[in-house]
Amino acid sequence: MYRTVVDKPFSKGQTLLQFGAVDWQAVVYVNGKLAGNHSGGYDGFAFDVTSMLNPTDNEIIVSVFDPSDSGPQPQGKQRVAAIERPGGDHYSPSSGIWQTVWFENVPSDGYFESLKIRTDMTSVYITGSVMGGEQPVGLKVDVFDNGAIVATANGMAGKEIAITIPSPKLWSPKSPFLYNVTISTDSDAVGSYFGLRTLELGNFTGSPNMRLMLNKEPIFAAGWLDQSWWPDGQYTAPTDAALASDIAAVKMFGMNMVRLHQKINPERWYYAADTMGVMVFQDAVQHFGGNPSQDLFKSDWAAAIHGRGNHPSIVQWEIFNEGDCVRSFNVPEMVNFTRDLDPYRLIDAHSGGDMNAGGDVNDIHTYPYPGNPKPNGKQYGMIGEFGGIGAFLDGKEWVPNKCHTYLKVDTPTEEASKYVSMAQTIAGYQKAKTASASVYTQITDVELECDGFLNYDRTNKFSAADTASIAAANQAIINGAGNEVV
Repeated sequence: MYRTVVDKPFSKGQTLLQFGAVDWQAVVYVNGKLAGNHSGGYDGFAFDVTSMLNPTDNEIIVSVFDPSDSGPQPQGKQRVAAIERPGGDHYSPSSGIWQTVWFENVPSDGYFESLKIRTDMTSVYITGSVMGGEQPVGLKVDVFDNGAIVATANGMAGKEIAITIPSPKLWSPKSPFLYNVTISTDSDAVGSYFGLRTLELGNFTGSPNMRLMLNKEPIFAAGWLDQSWWPDGQYTAPTDAALASDIAAVKMFGMNMVRLHQKINPERWYYAADTMGVMVFQDAVQHFGGNPSQDLFKSDWAAAIHGRGNHPSIVQWEIFNEGDCVRSFNVPEMVNFTRDLDPYRLIDAHSGGDMNAGGDVNDIHTYPYPGNPKPNGKQYGMIGEFGGIGAFLDGKEWVPNKCHTYLKVDTPTEEASKYVSMAQTIAGYQKAKTASASVYTQITDVELECDGFLNYDRTNKFSAADTASIAAANQAIINGAGNEVV
């Protein structure tokens, strides 16, 4: 239960009470009146509370229920048992408000409720939804390149507006160019941004095997698994800068991709990925234990795709992971469900599972050493998880002398050497036209799972020389894309 008392924030227009995310069910009251309720631990929601507000002393109460892994809802890596018995690949749970809460002032005669943005290599397509006011509503769209208007278009709310961009600049990890955009009506205006890029499968030269293509060019996605867990806040990072620092670490180690594992992050994390040029493979949050609710899983997954789908950094959706809850679903149906929500990104139907489940990826998990995936005429090959090399550092463990991992080594330098050897193996798979992506486990130590490049407190385990050797090995894989042995 949360309670606060605030003054009325705005004197004109309508007032929305916005929530970034609350885990899991939230019921919101303003001055004793029900503002609304919401189920879903990872998506944002808002209530119009204008009529409920007093000039001063407004009481806001938020009641939250979260059964964690005893409930039917997706909860990812959260386990209640980890509070008293930490260990394994599950972690302490969190519940309640874990993202920002704020008031927003909007015009009474119509305001933007949402934007949907998609792109290709030459154009942006924008759909603006307007709430309130007289319908239909005309929209004006202005596109900016470094502050100068380069394209303008007009259309109607609720209808997709296509804008061709002159001399288009493409988004990629090497050049993450972003255009700014303003969408306006007579009463309201919002700003956003976009990156021009396409995603698809293409053949390796001289081979029927599929490969990953960004902007019609082959690319190798080399990254790591990110649980995005924090020692002081579990789901909640201490600051925006902390969120961005995890993205910056991808680049520091010479990678170009991150697989966000069983968690949907705050928008600022994806903004960092957009601006720094880091591709994101986005997991659906899985259900662990008991019988999952298919309706709740699909509802959360749809909310994630709608809520984060405007970010150019997200290049692939990951529906199921290993055996967490896949047995309760018809996987081909879930691929179609995902494809209907977003036909413009690639889909990994079952990471570490059945290649016959459909989707665009044959994704294998092999520990500790990277296995050789098998692409085919419909799917590219991905090493969805490997590694787990752990050097345990005194003073950095969640519980002293209780760390575990897949491959224990004595020092960070040995960890770096083992990783470089694994990266060289992956480079061989890439040259053999079998692999287009790899995901190392993982970015940080998490509680007692101590296999990160970074400690749980985000300090680097490695010396500058070891960091440079890891980065060089990753760059060798990435730079080899398009230069395979024919």
